[in-house]
Amino acid sequence: MSIPVIGVPVTNSTFWVSRLLTSIDYPVDEVFIVNNNGRGELDEDLAKLASLKYKYIKKVKVANLPGNLGVSGAWNLIIKCYVMAPYWIICNDDVSFCPGFLEEMINTANSDEMIGMIHGNKGDYGVGSWDLFFIRESIVRQFGLFDENLYPAYCEDADMIMRFIHRPIKKVIELESQYYHGFGHKEEYYTHGSQTKKNEPELADKLEMSNQLNIDYLTEKWGANWRVQGPTNLPWEGDSMENNPRGDIRRISTTSFDLDFVRSKHLGF
Repeated sequence: MSIPVIGVPVTNSTFWVSRLLTSIDYPVDEVFIVNNNGRGELDEDLAKLASLKYKYIKKVKVANLPGNLGVSGAWNLIIKCYVMAPYWIICNDDVSFCPGFLEEMINTANSDEMIGMIHGNKGDYGVGSWDLFFIRESIVRQFGLFDENLYPAYCEDADMIMRFIHRPIKKVIELESQYYHGFGHKEEYYTHGSQTKKNEPELADKLEMSNQLNIDYLTEKWGANWRVQGPTNLPWEGDSMENNPRGDIRRISTTSFDLDFVRSKHLGF
């Protein structure tokens, strides 16, 4: 059975995503490229990539956005645009698959329907790296979408991990097969990753500022111990109207998404 969709956000280069497309060696119905550039710089090149024929890909679709949605927004868009899919594979544009990786991922998922998440690499803290992951519909049903307040990047994965701490899921944190991140293997992210910064160094300071603000946001949301995987039982548990100048809006706007309710009204296209 083919993979329904592989979703790939792209910000400021088409070099890496062209490599990703040619590395796919397992049947895929659609590769969905979220063009997060917002400046029209990649539209033409991405259209050319989408027009090419690939041995294992039925169709490549590109969504040219008028502005950058951020990582969380792009991941959520992938899920929403393919809302009827039983699972989604989402990866960075500078990832490429080594032979057999996708087959191992799908075989692992098919071996146990209770597996909600599959990561290709265990990451720094042994909880799974989010540069390449499989997420099953049951996870979205139970935990909602990614928090888009964590714009434009960083901590969106940590927020989801915090949701799992007190409500554990079954997941696979690493596969035996290899993949590339940038020019390095999957374990070499810090050396060969962060292509957005490398392609556009002037963004580095803005992204670093965003990272710190997002860290502060998660401290408010999950308590001071979230960075050692000791979050409060519920988000905003220590928050109140008195000490939250933004009022109660965060409580109702960050994760709610009723997958089955949305599916029940799906138009079929």
